[in-house]
Amino acid sequence: MDSGLNHSSGYFEDAAMSLDNAQLSKNAEIVRKCRIQPSNRVLDIGCGWGAAARLAAAEYHGRVTGLTLSTEQHAYAVRTQEGVPEERRVDFRLQSWEDFAEPVDRIICVNAFETFKDKDSFLPHCRRLLPDGGVMVMLTVTADRPIFRVVPRERIVENGVRAGFDVDVSGSLASHYTRTLEHFVANLKRNRTRAVAIAGAAEYKKQVAHYTQCAGFLRRGLNDMYEFTFTAR
Repeated sequence: MDSGLNHSSGYFEDAAMSLDNAQLSKNAEIVRKCRIQPSNRVLDIGCGWGAAARLAAAEYHGRVTGLTLSTEQHAYAVRTQEGVPEERRVDFRLQSWEDFAEPVDRIICVNAFETFKDKDSFLPHCRRLLPDGGVMVMLTVTADRPIFRVVPRERIVENGVRAGFDVDVSGSLASHYTRTLEHFVANLKRNRTRAVAIAGAAEYKKQVAHYTQCAGFLRRGLNDMYEFTFTAR
C-alpha cells in the first residue's frame, strides 16, 4: 500500500501520479465533499488504518470518530494519535457500525460498504445518525450481478432515497481502482522477499492473485466503482 496504508482506491489525476499522491487526492476529495465545518461530529465507518479520519481532523477540524473491526488497524491508528493535541485527536474505536448510535453531522465510508453483511440496513442506520442536511460520502465497488457480495449502483441509490437521502452519484471510477490494484500487485512483487517472510509464500501468491483478478474484473466491466454523496432530507 501507500505510506498512509490506504487499502482502498486512489484517485489518479494523471498518468504519472504516484500511489501516495493518488491516495492523498482521494481522501482530500471525499473529505471536501463532506463539507465538514469546525466542531462537526464526523464518523468514518470502516476507517482502516485511519488516513481519511486523520485528514478530517487535522485539516477540517472535525471531531472525528473512526470505526474498525480490525484489532491491528485499531492499535496502529491509536498509536498515530500519540502527541496529537486533544482537539485534533481522532477517537478510533474497535466497533461495528451496527453498534454505533451517537448523533453525527458527517459520515465517511471508503471502500468498506462492500464488506458489510447487512447492506440494506446500512443507509437507514446512517440516516438516523444524521440531522437534516447532514452529509455522507461513500466510495464503493458495485456490480450488476452478484459478485464479491457487491450490489448494483441502482440498488444503492434506491435504498438511499428510501432511507431519506437525496443522492448524487459520480461517473465511473473503475479505472482509478484498476490502477490502484496494479500498484498493489507491483508493490507486492517488488517486495516479494519481505512479504513472504511476513506471511509465507502461499499467502503471498494468494494476495497477488486476488488483486490481479479484481483488476481484471474491473477492466472487463464485471465490477464498477462510484462515489455516492447522500444528503439527509
